[in-house]
Amino acid sequence: MNTKGNPKIRLIAVDLDGTLLTSKSVMASEGARLLKAAARGGIHVVLVTGRIIHSVRDLCGSLEISGPVICTDGAQVYESINGPVLTSLTFPKEVGLEIAGLADANGWELSTTIGSVTYYRRRPGQELGPFSPGRAIAATNSDAVTDNPTRILIYDTEAVKNIPPLCNSKFSDHCRIETYHGTNGEINSVGVLAARANKGNALGSVLRRLKVSRSEVMAIGDDINDLPMFARSGISVAMSNAHEELKNKATTVAPSNDEEGIAWALTRFGIVS
Repeated sequence: MNTKGNPKIRLIAVDLDGTLLTSKSVMASEGARLLKAAARGGIHVVLVTGRIIHSVRDLCGSLEISGPVICTDGAQVYESINGPVLTSLTFPKEVGLEIAGLADANGWELSTTIGSVTYYRRRPGQELGPFSPGRAIAATNSDAVTDNPTRILIYDTEAVKNIPPLCNSKFSDHCRIETYHGTNGEINSVGVLAARANKGNALGSVLRRLKVSRSEVMAIGDDINDLPMFARSGISVAMSNAHEELKNKATTVAPSNDEEGIAWALTRFGIVS
């Protein structure tokens, strides 16, 4: 039952890293328990993450989530952890090849997601080919671009400085830049995604599919890539470890991911107890 005065929440959209997952990369136990209780009670619990589907399946299983999952920062929407893919937004292969070529010329390491596989540039001693579900080693960044990319992730400091200006000046019709921050607020990586790929658009497609209105949504996150998701929600919750910009836009600020912030929010708004 919801606390008097709060809207009835029918869907909880929750980020993973820095939100449901603690700083030790494990699920916050009480938050997970309450999300599972919410799902059992008929509330849609939707994981909305930058992760690929292969690193989300076990978490969905633990939470007993059988509905839609939003991955790769909104570029991919799955009907369930077992598929099928409902949405897959990509940008042109030619754009990916130019980015990869610049990285190869400068010795920068990228990770490139093509469909359901993420490729990593080979490091010394690594064998080429698959090394775990959904992950493979490619000889070069350019070799990884076998088709239209879903996302290219950039970690190298110099690459973070140089690739975004290239995308913004030359490819803005095809792709956009997403910036990811650490708990100290500093940039730790950058993503290149299709122009319309974001968590908000992906969540909007799920809401239409499930016939859930914005006022019936609670969204919980920790970084500025969660802002579009907040715009699709009636209640938005930022963790106390979140980026300041996100906290300024949130309905409320919860305790941190290490302090059971999700459990606090679900209880505070009377969604589950």
